Amino acid sequence: MRSLVLGASYGFTLSLFAATVVAASIAYDEGKASERFYALLGGFVIVFIAPWIGRYCSTRTTIQVLGGVAGLVVAFVSALYLQQGWGAVNFAWSFLPEWASGPSDNLVAQILAVTLPVLGATLWIAAVQKRGLLSLLLGALVGCGAIALVATGSRGASLGLLVAGGMVGYGWLREAALNRRFQSRWLWLLDGAVWLSVVGAALVYVALVASPKLDAQLGLQDASALSRLDLWRSSLPLVADYYFTGSGLGTAVMVYATYAYLLHVPYLYHAHNFYLHLALEQGVVALLAWLGLVATTAIYTLGALRIARRTMRIFLIGGLTGLCAFLVHSLFEAELFYSSLAAFVFFTPAALLWSASTAYEAALEGLQSTQFSSPLVGAGMIAGLMAPLLLAILVSGGTARWEANLGAVLQTQVELGTYQRPPWSFQDEVRRRLGAELKPAEEYFEAALALDPAQPTAHRRLGAIALAQGAFAQAKAHLLAAHAADPRDRATRQMLGEIYALEGDVDAAVQMWRGLDLSQGQLMVREWWYQAFGEPEQVEKLNNAIYAYQRLR
Repeated sequence: MRSLVLGASYGFTLSLFAATVVAASIAYDEGKASERFYALLGGFVIVFIAPWIGRYCSTRTTIQVLGGVAGLVVAFVSALYLQQGWGAVNFAWSFLPEWASGPSDNLVAQILAVTLPVLGATLWIAAVQKRGLLSLLLGALVGCGAIALVATGSRGASLGLLVAGGMVGYGWLREAALNRRFQSRWLWLLDGAVWLSVVGAALVYVALVASPKLDAQLGLQDASALSRLDLWRSSLPLVADYYFTGSGLGTAVMVYATYAYLLHVPYLYHAHNFYLHLALEQGVVALLAWLGLVATTAIYTLGALRIARRTMRIFLIGGLTGLCAFLVHSLFEAELFYSSLAAFVFFTPAALLWSASTAYEAALEGLQSTQFSSPLVGAGMIAGLMAPLLLAILVSGGTARWEANLGAVLQTQVELGTYQRPPWSFQDEVRRRLGAELKPAEEYFEAALALDPAQPTAHRRLGAIALAQGAFAQAKAHLLAAHAADPRDRATRQMLGEIYALEGDVDAAVQMWRGLDLSQGQLMVREWWYQAFGEPEQVEKLNNAIYAYQRLR
């Protein structure tokens, strides 16, 4: 089992790496894609070599190295963040990369949420071993890190650590019940309550993202929470557009602006959700591979936790706590993955694979029958490599999605690879002047519709191109079909409302726009477009609908 699980973790990592290579190769901006690729590359390397290193390290060496890395990271990030926020010390940070000149609250919170549990476990071990001076030093570092984490005000990081702490408490209670030989029904009740809570929380989260109707029913008023929910809901159609391949590394900012919010300048740089951002830029295959890597890492670690000695058990618990905190926090943030420190998202999987391998070697030393089986590692690797792709194909909805995916990638390469300001003022201008270059993408969309006449990506994208080129009847037909397939898609509703406005149907236009977040001047941009390239009658009709919409707000 250890051999299969470890092999599967390698396979999932290879699958994720392959998806990253594909995402780098299709990105419209080669420079940005290369930066993102090399930012992630170190993480892949560390995950690959971590189990091998762990097999040749003693327990003491593993704890010293990984605990030391966590301590250095906490010390550096906390000092950098606190002196920036309080202005207590004016260091010259010019020798550091750009992100270090002013690390954001969310970036600092994600790093600390991952490293503080590992550092806390190291402090616990030092205290158990009665190493007074080291305990004082580590305690000071933990205190500084905790202060910095509180100063960030990150609710996501706090929730992540709270959930992680709850899972640790659950493990402790379960082990205590086993040691005292409690009746099995009490264990079943404990397990059932915990898993019911986890599944229930997951279902509530998914329901909130999927259904805007729940916002009012649950009394959600917080502007930040509502903006995140709107962003996540707007991300889902984009993930579907680039389902297999992703939109490309480093493309999210303009993909959001162009295809979700219908803006012509950068607006949102990432999804504020690690899972959605990963799926958007690198595809659903990459997301499934990441989840597989996390699952196999956890299984591999839990196996080591059962046989590890006390010191290593403490350290493994700290690593699992950090992983759990990251998984929960990632539901609300993607700052770390978006940054030049993206490789750090692999810190806890790599640390756990390393320390679990050390624990296995220490506990099973000298037992030949417990050594890893190369054929089983290979079988697990093949399974982990192929599973994400096969699962993605299984739930994709057929080859129509693949054709639409290819069309969306080609459209993105043509439009965003060409569009720059100030030479181009509007995306519609690119679509109008480069109609021939967009034909291959349109052919893919038509092929998707031949396979699935209701395919929403193809209808929405063809409708947007037709709208820009002034083919309003064709655009309306496609957008009505896209709206029927996905009535909640904001881009479809905004464009369909625009067509109703141009037809003079003010009420239909206002009804279609109602409930959309148009606070970034989307309608004003459309007015400018028709003033520059349209007719006076079109400008007047659009303005009538805009004024009617503004009066109802």
